[in-house]
This record gives sequence, structure tokens and C-alpha cells, in this order.
Amino acid sequence: MVLTRARVVSGMAAVAAAALVLFFWPREEPGVKDAVTRRIIAMTRSAEEKNVGEVMEGVSERFKTTDGWSKQDVRGILTAQVLRGQWVRIFTTDIDVHEVSPTQGDFQARFIFGRSQADKLEDLAKESVLNAYSIEGTFEKEPDGEWRVVKAKQRRLDPSELL
Repeated sequence: MVLTRARVVSGMAAVAAAALVLFFWPREEPGVKDAVTRRIIAMTRSAEEKNVGEVMEGVSERFKTTDGWSKQDVRGILTAQVLRGQWVRIFTTDIDVHEVSPTQGDFQARFIFGRSQADKLEDLAKESVLNAYSIEGTFEKEPDGEWRVVKAKQRRLDPSELL
């Protein structure tokens, strides 16, 4: 088989057409449980990277806690938690999400903050100061298509509750 210019061009055109079809093929959106879980994990990673702005992208302007905190209040508290100290490790455990509707999901999760270089949760207690919280709340899919937390309630966990 001789490769002519016409065969090479037509082969490249076929590959380009296939790439375009794959790129524009409709993607199925993740379900509520997956979307909320992914958002929680992404926000946790952003907090570990000390990227408070990215964390706050996951918090709605309508956000309120049961204690009356707004989005701005949470930004201040989170900034103090994340930026205080040299290292911050955040572990998220026991994430539980329930679909309320196609655009709303309730969640509960434990967040363990530590000032440490520990890579594993088991090592965190040995090497750092810990703060742990159980947070319950609601994520909603907002008009721009993004999932954001709109309400939350937090409870500080006693170290004995982490075992």
C-alpha cells in the first residue's frame, strides 16, 4: 500500500472528525450524590492548598448556618483556620449524601483539621493539633449549573468521637 498525499489527508480528516464527535458527544451529568461528594472533596483539597477563594466558590451567596453565619463569616473563619500555622492537613470522612431532588442534596461529613505533615489520618493525631467537626448541610445546583452549599450546621467533635 502506497501512502499518497490524498490518503494521508483523508486519514487525518477521519481522525479529526472522530475527535470532534467524541468531544461534542453529550455527557451524562453525575447524579446528585456524586456531584455533591465531588464538590466536598474538591473544596477540601482547595482548603489544603490554602486556596480559600476556590473553597468559597462552593459556597452560595445565600449561605446561612444555624448559628447565623453568612458566606463572609465562613470566609473569615476558614481563612484563619487555613492560614494559621505552617501546615494544614484536612481529612474528610464519613461523607453521606442523600438526594432530596435533582437540584438539591443533603449531606453529612466529618472534617478533621490538623497542623501536621501527616499523609495518613492515623498519623495525624500523633503529630499535630487537631480540630474536628461534623457538618450537616444542603447543596443546591444553582442557575449557573454549579453545586454550592446553601446551609450548614456544624458541631465540634470530641477526640473520643473520632475513634
